[in-house]
Amino acid sequence: MRRAGLAALVCALIACQEPQHEDAPIVGSLPRAEGPLDALSRRHARLRERMVARGYEERSPTARVFVIEDRGVVLPLDLEVGSCTTFVALASSALRDLRLTLYDREGEEAARDDVSGEGGLVHVCPDREPGGGRDAPFYLAIEARDGTGSVSIAEMHSQVGEGDGFEGLFDDVLAPRVPFPDVEARLAETRSALRARGLSPVDAPRVEWVGEGGALRMPMRFEGGQCYVATARGGAGTRDVDLFLFDPGGVEVGRDLGTDAEPTVEHCPEASGLFIVEARAFEGEGAIGVMVLAAPAAGFARQEPEEIAGALDAERSEAAAPDVALGVLAAELAARGFSAPVFASRDASIAPGETRMHEVVAGPGCALIVASASHAGMDVDLYLADATGRELDADTAMHATARVRACRAEATVLRVAVKAYGRDGRYALAVLGAPAAITGVQGLRLEEATAGPRARGYVEIERFAASLADSTPFSRDVVIPAGRCIAIAAAGAEGVDDVDLFLRDPTGALVASEAGPSSHATVSRCAGELETPLRLEAIAGDGGGEVQFAILEGGAP
Repeated sequence: MRRAGLAALVCALIACQEPQHEDAPIVGSLPRAEGPLDALSRRHARLRERMVARGYEERSPTARVFVIEDRGVVLPLDLEVGSCTTFVALASSALRDLRLTLYDREGEEAARDDVSGEGGLVHVCPDREPGGGRDAPFYLAIEARDGTGSVSIAEMHSQVGEGDGFEGLFDDVLAPRVPFPDVEARLAETRSALRARGLSPVDAPRVEWVGEGGALRMPMRFEGGQCYVATARGGAGTRDVDLFLFDPGGVEVGRDLGTDAEPTVEHCPEASGLFIVEARAFEGEGAIGVMVLAAPAAGFARQEPEEIAGALDAERSEAAAPDVALGVLAAELAARGFSAPVFASRDASIAPGETRMHEVVAGPGCALIVASASHAGMDVDLYLADATGRELDADTAMHATARVRACRAEATVLRVAVKAYGRDGRYALAVLGAPAAITGVQGLRLEEATAGPRARGYVEIERFAASLADSTPFSRDVVIPAGRCIAIAAAGAEGVDDVDLFLRDPTGALVASEAGPSSHATVSRCAGELETPLRLEAIAGDGGGEVQFAILEGGAP
C-alpha cells in the first residue's frame, strides 16, 4: 500500500511539471533550508569537504529537516540522468538510527542505506530514457528508526565512474555513543535487588539524556496475570526524577513523586495491553535510565519504598569496586614483571548473559588483558579478537576474573568481548604489558602456569615441547626425588585453547589432574622418603598443536 500510494503521488506531481529546456543550467533539487550554524552543521560540513576532496561536486545548499521517530519525511527531487547523484545525510545525536531510501517515479526502490547509526548515504546513476529529458523525478525518504531530531542532507554530483568512493567517509564525524556508567551501575544494583524478589527483566533498560522538565517515555506491553515493577535512575545532574505509569487508555495507574532520583512504580494489570512508562526530570538535567521487570502475580508481594531502599543499601554494601579488585591482581602481576594496568573500563555494569564490547591496544610486545568482577558470585568470560573478528584467545573458566593474551610487533587495536553469568554486577577491564623476555602468547601462558609454583620457591629444572594430536594423549615418565616435590606446567601455542594434564601412579591410578577449558594447566605432587615414579599424560583438544612443558622442583611442604 505504501509503495502504491507513493507511485500515485509521483504520477500526480509529474503531471504538473513543465518540461525543462536542454540548455537550462542543472541545479540542485534539495529544498533551500540550511538551518542554523550549530554542531550538526559543522560536522556535516566535514562530510561535504571530504566528498569534494574525493571528486564529488556539491551542487545545492545543504537542506535541514526535522524527523520524528517512526515517522518519515519525503523530499521530491529532480535528478540529472546520465550522471550520478549522492545524498549524504547526518542526524543530530538525539536521532540514533537514520534510514535513507531513494524511490524512482514508479515508487520502486532505487537505493537504500540501512546501516544503523545517525549517518546515511544513498547513491544513484539514473539512465537516460528514450524521449526523456535531462532529469528524472525521484523521492528521498528520510526515516527515524530510533530517536527524534534534525537531519542535514547534502546533494553531491559526479560523472559515472568518477569519484574515490565512500569508504571511511563518516570516520570521526558521527557523534560518539555517550555511555552513562553511573546510571547503568545504579540500574544494575536495582536489578540485582529486584531479582532477589523473583522478578526478571522484561527488556533491556533504556538510558537517555533528558533536559529539566523533559521526559523519557518507554512503551511496554504488560500481560494480565503478571506483576510489573518499573523503576528509573538518574545520573549526575538529575536531582529529582518522577515516574508515571499509564494504561492503554492513557489513564495514570501509578506514580512516584518522591524527591530523589530513584522512583519505582509497581502494577499488576487485570488485562493485557500497551502501557507507557514515563520518567520526568523534575529538577536538574542529565542521564535517566528506565527498566521494567516482571513476575507472576501469584505469590507476588508488593514492597514499600522504604523496603526497596533497604534492599538497595544491602546490595551496595556487598559489592566491591571492580577496579580495586583488579588493582590487587595488578600488584601480584607487577611482582612478576608486568607493567601497571591501563584501564579500558574501571566500573562498567553488566547483566547475566549480557555481552559488552571494548577496544584495547596491545603492543609492541606481549600483553595480558584482565577483567575483574564486583561480586564473587559473578562469572566473567573474555573473548579476544583482531580487527577482522578472528578470535585470538578466550577465557571461559567459571571465575570472577578472566585473562586473555596477545603479542603484536607494533601497537594494534584489538576487540575484547566481556560476558557475565550468575548475577548482575560491574567489572573492570585493563591491559598490562608483559616482561620483555616474553615474546609470544605461548610464553605468556607458560609464565602464568608456572607462577604459582615459583611463588612457593620451586625452581625450573627442565623445559621441553611436544606436538599433540587432537585429543590423543601424550605421555612421559617422571620421577620425584625422595623428600622433594615437583610441579609440571603445560601451555598451548596460539590456537591451542584447551590443555589438560594428568599424573598417574604405576598402577594407573590418577593422583593429580587439572582439566578444564583453559590454554594452560599445572599439576604437582610430592614424594615421601622414597623416590616416586609417575606417568604424565597431556591432552590438547580443539585440533591439537604444540604444547610446551616446564618441570619445576621444590622442597617438601
